[in-house]
Amino acid sequence: MKHAIIILVTLFLGLTTVNASNSDKGKKVLCGKVIDKVTGEALTGVKVEVKGTNTYCYTDLNGKYILSVSADAKQDIEANVVGYEQAKLKTNDLGFNTDISLSPIQ
Repeated sequence: MKHAIIILVTLFLGLTTVNASNSDKGKKVLCGKVIDKVTGEALTGVKVEVKGTNTYCYTDLNGKYILSVSADAKQDIEANVVGYEQAKLKTNDLGFNTDISLSPIQ
C-alpha cells in the first residue's frame, strides 16, 4: 500500500510538471530590482506591469520583481509608485535581470 501511494504521488507530480512547462512555452521571465535613482535604495511596493494586459506584480521588501511575458512581446512595461516619476520600458529592451531606476518627484 505504501508503494502504491508513492507511485501515485510521483505520477501526479510528474504530470503537473509537464503541464506547467507546456503552458510556459513562448514566455520569458523578466526580473530585477526597482531602486531610487538618487539614493540607490530598493523601493518596496512598486507596481511593475505590462501595459494592456492583466500582468503585473509588486516589488517585495528588497525591491525585487518577477514578471512572465510573451517571448515575442514588444509591449510597454511601466513601474510606478507614489512619490516617484513613472518609468516606461519596452519588453524587448529588458533582459532576464534588469534593474529599474525611479526618480523622486521634486
